[in-house]
Order: sequence, then C-alpha cells, then structure tokens
Amino acid sequence: MTNSQAIAYERRPVIPANGQPILSGNMHGSDWIAASRDSKQAYCEEAFAAFRGSAAQSYIISHNIQSLSPEGLCDRMDQYYSLEEYLDDRLGSAAAIAPILFADTPLGTKY
Repeated sequence: MTNSQAIAYERRPVIPANGQPILSGNMHGSDWIAASRDSKQAYCEEAFAAFRGSAAQSYIISHNIQSLSPEGLCDRMDQYYSLEEYLDDRLGSAAAIAPILFADTPLGTKY
C-alpha cells in the first residue's frame, strides 16, 4: 500500500455538529453558500486531509499553501464562491483550485 493509499484508508468521514447536512464534492457553490458553518468546516476537514494525502501538494512551494489549515481552506472556498461565475462549480473542484487561486489574498476577502 502506498503512503497516499494508507492516508485515504485511515480517513474517516467528518460529521458536522447538530445534525447539519453533510456536504460532498459533487455539490455546487449554491449548496456551499446555503450550508451552515459546521457543515462547511466538516467538509473542509475532509478535503484538507485529501489534499495533504495527495502527491500534488508536495509540488506546491507557496508558503501560504503549505501552511494551509482546514479553516484556511474554508476561507479560500468562501472567497472562491463569492465570485458569481464559480457558483456552478463543484465543491471538489473548488477545494482543489481555491487554495492556489487565492493563495496571496488576505483571509476573509470577499468579492
């Protein structure tokens, strides 16, 4: 078993608190915007684990991406979906693109 397979095997789904809906990578920006903070955080924790387990992350040299946290990923996704043209993009795509696209943007920025 490779290292990334071992990480994927060990991951467990993160369930949002208080019975909030579970977000998945196949949902879209409108689902993200309507989701509760708990649902977003649970999704970001799972997406962050997948990102750290991927081979692609080892090629990214930006300090802002290397120091990314699940909370930072959620902030980057909020930034991504604050742009109307991205609302139809799936959450899985946004989780992969947003950290790179907004790596040098101050946290909390909305457009």
